[in-house]
Amino acid sequence: MKNVTKLLFMAGSGFLLSGCIASERDMSTLKLQLKELNSTIVQMQSNQAELASKMEELNRNLSVSNENLSQVDSQISSLSAKLDDLTASVRPAAGASSASAAQPAALLPSDLFAESKSHLDKGAYESAAMGFKLYVTKYPDSENAEQAYMYMGDAYVAAGQTKPAAVAYATVLQKFPKSKSIPAARLKYALSIVPLGKTDEAKRYLSSVVQEFPSSPEAKQAKAELAKIK
Repeated sequence: MKNVTKLLFMAGSGFLLSGCIASERDMSTLKLQLKELNSTIVQMQSNQAELASKMEELNRNLSVSNENLSQVDSQISSLSAKLDDLTASVRPAAGASSASAAQPAALLPSDLFAESKSHLDKGAYESAAMGFKLYVTKYPDSENAEQAYMYMGDAYVAAGQTKPAAVAYATVLQKFPKSKSIPAARLKYALSIVPLGKTDEAKRYLSSVVQEFPSSPEAKQAKAELAKIK
């Protein structure tokens, strides 16, 4: 009987001990899960802070973009006003009636071209460039469009604006590849991109003038310019 009681006591003690061990394991597991949960919460908070920072930066960028758009709108308005002044500078033809003279003269393509060339000859380079730009915009397929681009480039160069000048000359090369003005356009394009740091490209265009148009006046000048660049 005593042995049976002893066995029952040992069995009960073992059961209680195993229950305690199981509880400790559960608590360890729970603590580990809580630690992982806290880590996840911290990471989520960090992500939210980063997202808030990015949203704030995006709002700042949008504000800058809106400000830039406002500046562009202002520049367009200023350009439109200058173009209106250029249009108004063209006078009615001689012999027009007094009634028609009182009204603004209709700006014909030839009038705009001639007025822009007059500005170029007088040294009003910005007005000339603006006039020729208006001309090629309004009359892109006119017979004087090619020459307008060339004059536009010349006006920009004279005004010290080599980048838009290069664009004007490049347009001639692109739109009128078989033109007689190609040697001059290549030469002027090359010279206009040298100040922009594109010396290698300038050399290629100058060399092409010498090689493809050796008897042209531009070839002689291209050789001299190549010597300067080297």
